[in-house]
Amino acid sequence: MVRLAEARSRSKKLEGETRQAAEKLREVEQRARQAARRLREERPGWLRKLEQADVEEHQLKELIKKLAQYKSALAPDSDPEGLIDTARVEIDNLRRTSKAALEVLSREADEARKLLRTAMDQYHQHRRELDRLQPKLAEAFAADDRLLWDAETHFPGGLLHALAREVEAGAPFFGMLSRTEQYAQLKIWIGRYRQFQDDGDPDADPHAPPDAEAVEAAQAVAQRVFHTLKGLSKQYEPGYIDAFRLDFTADWPAYVVEAQTQLQQAVEAAKQGRDRTAAAPPPRVEPTPAATLAPAIPAPAMPAPTPAARDAGREALAGLRALIARGGIPGAGLDEFLDLLHQAVRGLGAADPELVALALPLRDHVEGDELLRALRIHLDHALRDITAPSTRDDDDIATPPRYDDLLSATRGRRALMVGGAVREEARRSLQTLFGFDKLDWEAYDESRPATLEAIEQRVHSRTVDLLLVLKGSVGPSVPERLRLACQQSGILCVLVDRGYAPAQIGEALRRALPRSA
Repeated sequence: MVRLAEARSRSKKLEGETRQAAEKLREVEQRARQAARRLREERPGWLRKLEQADVEEHQLKELIKKLAQYKSALAPDSDPEGLIDTARVEIDNLRRTSKAALEVLSREADEARKLLRTAMDQYHQHRRELDRLQPKLAEAFAADDRLLWDAETHFPGGLLHALAREVEAGAPFFGMLSRTEQYAQLKIWIGRYRQFQDDGDPDADPHAPPDAEAVEAAQAVAQRVFHTLKGLSKQYEPGYIDAFRLDFTADWPAYVVEAQTQLQQAVEAAKQGRDRTAAAPPPRVEPTPAATLAPAIPAPAMPAPTPAARDAGREALAGLRALIARGGIPGAGLDEFLDLLHQAVRGLGAADPELVALALPLRDHVEGDELLRALRIHLDHALRDITAPSTRDDDDIATPPRYDDLLSATRGRRALMVGGAVREEARRSLQTLFGFDKLDWEAYDESRPATLEAIEQRVHSRTVDLLLVLKGSVGPSVPERLRLACQQSGILCVLVDRGYAPAQIGEALRRALPRSA
């Protein structure tokens, strides 16, 4: 009881200290923002004055040479030496004033950044300790946590590092978004990456000597971000995005703003869809004989949680969100992750949909006692539901009646599918479902033009009878180019709008077959 009282007292004190650190962070971040704005707005003017002083000094030297040549022609009462001294003093004053102003601006920006770094470190230390003691307070500090990320942009290379952290934190949960949300979010990330790539670091000093170590580190971060984004695009195939092409240019700030608007619309549409689903009456389920039910691994029975346990479970769930957002799993945060997961399962149950969705990307690290084993079974069921269409064995696949109308046009034909990442299980399933004599699958890489030429050669040589083009994972000009090649060779070309699920392939075949008749 004494330790519990001490922990509560420490938590309360730490919460107050964290709020003070957050207030200090907001204050110094505002100061750093103002100093950066002054440096950005006033520095070009003072630099122009320095250049003007150099130009005037050069002109004065030329004038002195001419005066020395024609001194005998000057009037006796003229005082060219005095004029020269006056001009030299004015030039020196202009140069001195400009340098002093630039030094003041740079010093203010440097001091503000030092204070900001100290405040960031202090706030981060308090937040980490508070998350350990009071994970339920994570949502209360969400705005301050976001400010901590934004504050990093005040340092050279900060925009790129902030983008890298955001992508790394969001990548494990990218699959939970709808397809339109994935498309818009990916456009935002790649647009910000291309903006940094084309415009450079806005906080970098253009007159500072190049730092080879910093440049190399920035290149490594940029390469990691780009490969992560390209991997997300290939894995989920949300749609073709022009910004991944290096020869594509745009007004990147406007491009990002447009993508943010698209994301907001997609989020609203997804929310409305969930609301409609929740408001709809549940479907009536007909009783099914027990003999026809597919065998499944039963999850261990869980006792009904008490109200106090449910509250603790919700607090643990909030702590899980905050911990996963910070990253570090697997790694130093794995033990804390498993402890919070254990508390959440005890309070909410292993079948809680929100808990399952949150833990699914980290399924491989869920190991432990009976509670975590129960959660692992539900995670396996969820993963099986996601991958079931493409991971079943050939012997388990029966030709569904909805494809009977297509078999007369597909059975015994040699087919070639182009685009996406090749998955052998899905290829075998499609070949069995549609009765193809042979189904080849060629991945398309826009950086290798020879791939497309080889596909066209196969079409012209008529080694295939049917061409399936996955439009969502190839360039915009590829479908038309392959369609023309098929038209010239008398081969059926089927354009699949998205994905490669059997239902999508079947729908595309039904659209194409009447036109080919």
